[in-house]
Amino acid sequence: MKERKDRERWIILLFILCCGIVFFLNLGARSLENHGYLRYAEVAREMVRSGEWVVPHLNGEIFIDKPPLLFWLIALPSSLYGTVTPFLAKLPSALSGWMGVLILFLWGKKVYRTPQSGIIAGGVLLSSYQYFYQSRLAKTDILLCLFIILSLYFFHKAYEESGKRSYLFYSLSFFSMGLGILTKGPFGLIPLGIVAVFLIKQKQFRIWKSKKFLLGYLILILTVFSWFILFISRVGFDEWLRLLKENQILTRRAPFYFYFIEIWGQFFPWSLLLPFLFLSLYKEKDWLLNSGNSLFLIWFLFLFIGLTLFKYRTSRYLLPVLPPLALMIGGIWKRKFLYFLIAILFFTSLWHIREIYWIKKDLTYSPGMVLAEELRPLIKESTLFGYRLDRGTLEEINFYLDRVIPNLREIRAVSNQIDKKQKILVLMPEPVYEEIRREAVLSLIKEFKYKEHKNGKLVLISMNLERKD
Repeated sequence: MKERKDRERWIILLFILCCGIVFFLNLGARSLENHGYLRYAEVAREMVRSGEWVVPHLNGEIFIDKPPLLFWLIALPSSLYGTVTPFLAKLPSALSGWMGVLILFLWGKKVYRTPQSGIIAGGVLLSSYQYFYQSRLAKTDILLCLFIILSLYFFHKAYEESGKRSYLFYSLSFFSMGLGILTKGPFGLIPLGIVAVFLIKQKQFRIWKSKKFLLGYLILILTVFSWFILFISRVGFDEWLRLLKENQILTRRAPFYFYFIEIWGQFFPWSLLLPFLFLSLYKEKDWLLNSGNSLFLIWFLFLFIGLTLFKYRTSRYLLPVLPPLALMIGGIWKRKFLYFLIAILFFTSLWHIREIYWIKKDLTYSPGMVLAEELRPLIKESTLFGYRLDRGTLEEINFYLDRVIPNLREIRAVSNQIDKKQKILVLMPEPVYEEIRREAVLSLIKEFKYKEHKNGKLVLISMNLERKD
């Protein structure tokens, strides 16, 4: 018996170690070349440089697209290191992915009473395409997924416990929900809907009004409003509402069957098992008698149906749907442990090979980095402005130059902000340059070479502007 426990302990430690290697291997080798990946790193960089940790900024302007938790998690180690790097920008996502897999391992082991189920559940999640992909980006999705997992995990532990320990786990569940809200707004409340349906199914809805839940509500409110009140005190409620109206970003629409197609690719290769999984669940009538199984199935159905009904659809929204599927697969096929282990190792290696291919791509896949390196020697003794640059271009330049460049909409505004003896450099898109050159809006002193950019060409011009007294 002792030898068996020792063997299981070593297997568990090896699993944890291997998962860590998978998530952190070559994490910082690939640059932040996509605007969506670099954007949050730039917000964190401006947070570090300005010392403003309550109100996030992007390109010098208030940024309310997302709450601040991810920016804090990037900025904190970056402030100690001195700058934001690709590794530090992706570190919160990698840690979130790792923790999510470990929680699934513990959960599967407890519900199905065998470490094999836990390893299969965690390994399936780890080696599914979307989960691995999101855990290596500087984005909010994997962090939200972790807090959904944690909230439901602690809820289930509280539901199975009694006495004072249940108070602790309910509190941790609601605290995790609060952190989810600080990560991605109202999406952090997803576990609350899943819990409500679960309690109705279990005929335990009275728990909703219990002291344990009331304490949880209080913790949730304190977690969120501890930041929000500070934010409003600095920005103002009316200004926040105005910014909120200007930043409506849910614009991507797709047909209602979008997720029925997307799940095959996002959960690959394990999506191939889904028909057999649901067939097995249908045949095993007693399967739902286990509270864990009921919660996993409700979790999947609640989210998948909810996402299908939600009119704004994108593939990464499927991420929180994957953990319950991984758990159910671990429970149904725990006796096929060796086959699953081989498949997990194969597909995890495959995703890494794909990652290495992109790492070896030429630096032109990071045009902002290339442009910044070319600009740096030219702007040492000059004042640099942008003129009608798009937000994504400005993000890249600001990040790699480690500064915030004013982006003007009116070229004559330069003269109001500078001393007449300063040398002025202005960066603008080529079509804009051609437009203002024809109209003779400004006087060109010198034309620098064109800068190749993935959105077209950029032109750097030199200007002398003298104020009229």
